Amino acid sequence: MWRKNKAILYILPSIGAIGLLFFGGIFNGILQSVGYNPAAGQYAWSLQAYDSLILSDEFWKSLLLSLRVAILSSFFSALIGMFVAICLVLLSSSMSTQLWHRFFQLPLTIPHLVGAYLMALLLMQSGWLSGLLFQIGLIEERADFPILVNEPFGWGIILTYAWKEAPFISLMVYPVLRRINGSWKETASVFGANQIQRIRYIILPLVLPAWISATFIVFAFTFSSFEVPFLLGVTYPKMLPVLSYQLYTSGGLENRPDALAINLVLTFITALLGLLSYRLSKKWNMKKGGWD
Repeated sequence: MWRKNKAILYILPSIGAIGLLFFGGIFNGILQSVGYNPAAGQYAWSLQAYDSLILSDEFWKSLLLSLRVAILSSFFSALIGMFVAICLVLLSSSMSTQLWHRFFQLPLTIPHLVGAYLMALLLMQSGWLSGLLFQIGLIEERADFPILVNEPFGWGIILTYAWKEAPFISLMVYPVLRRINGSWKETASVFGANQIQRIRYIILPLVLPAWISATFIVFAFTFSSFEVPFLLGVTYPKMLPVLSYQLYTSGGLENRPDALAINLVLTFITALLGLLSYRLSKKWNMKKGGWD
């Protein structure tokens, strides 16, 4: 019995500490969001913070911006990541495979704050790209370059996340594609499967679970991340993490419930979409070859 549970007992202290900090933080956030904060002398239970969020135009605009940025960032990251993974599979027979791997994974080594700063230098109207286009004569003035940084749609944030997270998705999908390319393709050919059948019954069932899971991880991260939208976003509307941070740090104690209510909304939406992603992956695996 001791030997069977030995590995679990070794990691139990770490799991306990992580679980205490994680669930304890959520529980404390719930208490403060409903107005109960003994450290600040607040003992009145109230849902006023959630009522104010529901009635706030700024909250709904920030939520729409956060969802738009997270969805588009995840979509572009998924497409680019899959393309990169396919390219790596096609280059797997080359002698420079490791070099290509390291080249495509280079963005993973750059912190998000540094990546946002580099993207600002690249995409600003006075940045590197506008200067290059001006020098080769494609634009008459640097002011003709489109505004992609600190603009209300969030293109600078989306492009930064797409560039940063695409290598992560390719890292998740590449081993599956490599296995398909190595063995399943020959097996399907032996049984007479054509290209469409090979994609439908072999490639998609094997790739989609990893692809969906990786895309959801990117969505959850971009939806709740702070550094990039803080640097590349606008003052109004702000993404929800930035709005929560400014309410928590700039306002008084009376704004703390609003800030923590926003954090709980972020947590709830992320958990709900995580459950949906899990069920979709499970449903796809159970059907073994496509949707009904």
